[in-house]
Amino acid sequence: MVEVYCKLIIAGRRAFDRVPDLFKEQVKERLRELGYNPDGSIITAEE
Repeated sequence: MVEVYCKLIIAGRRAFDRVPDLFKEQVKERLRELGYNPDGSIITAEE
């Protein structure tokens, strides 16, 4: 489910705040690993 939520967030089809609490920390961590912020934007050098 974590991968599904990450793909939806990256595609702009799901907001992070709509991810169930059970998965939020895992989704946030996986998005960081993939190079994305929880809002689905790419992590920039300033961050």
